[in-house]
Amino acid sequence: MKKISDFFYSIPGILFINFYKLFTRTRIFNTKRLPRDKSVILAINHTADADPIILLAAIKKKICFIAESENFGNWLTRFFMRKFANCVPVFKEQFSKNVKSFKELFNISKNKNVFFGIFPEGILNKKTGFKQFRNGAAYLSYKTKLPIIPVYIHNTNRGPESEKWIWTNRITRGIISLIMNTFRKIHIFIGEPINPIAENIIEEFKDFTDPGTYKKIINNINEALEKEFLELANEADDLFGTEEEELPQDTALSKEEQ
Repeated sequence: MKKISDFFYSIPGILFINFYKLFTRTRIFNTKRLPRDKSVILAINHTADADPIILLAAIKKKICFIAESENFGNWLTRFFMRKFANCVPVFKEQFSKNVKSFKELFNISKNKNVFFGIFPEGILNKKTGFKQFRNGAAYLSYKTKLPIIPVYIHNTNRGPESEKWIWTNRITRGIISLIMNTFRKIHIFIGEPINPIAENIIEEFKDFTDPGTYKKIINNINEALEKEFLELANEADDLFGTEEEELPQDTALSKEEQ
């Protein structure tokens, strides 16, 4: 009965995403880097409220996004985030609630044909360049031993800063963002997979239970992720030009922003 119920609940999202796909002009580069028959973690830059829907419409694969619990404030936003954006909440303060979320993610991971989507910057970044990457994507990769594939979304209409909205309802912002990006030429660049157990990541570590080892491996994964994102951004700029006339000095990731 639960499977039947989940199927009918998923119909609105499937119809909506396929309908929106008819009005997108998305071009994907290096699609061969996406595996066909195994799960991976997609680390995605987050520049527009519509990013999850844009990616779901572009990639013909089930993507389960990991989003902050703030996006699930009421029944309407919960329904939209769950059934349309396919998101699972993660709690920053009420850690006990994460047990249910992690159990859900674990059950989803049993399906060998699903991607996990996470935004390593942790917040919506409507400015050029990247903010300091948080450890969430690297930690998930380390714990699950799943490779991370950087996904760089280029040339979205980012819209105004969130605090400049008169009405800050997240669904309203998401719908407006979808409209603003309709018919827009959006480029999606797929990066090289980063394996959490590759030699350049684990180096000569042998004791994976040692706290120092754990932190070092997480840092190594993050550094590899940052490097790959910068290379993807440069590739996009070389092909299509920058999204702004001039990139600021803090385009490169800065440790001081952590």
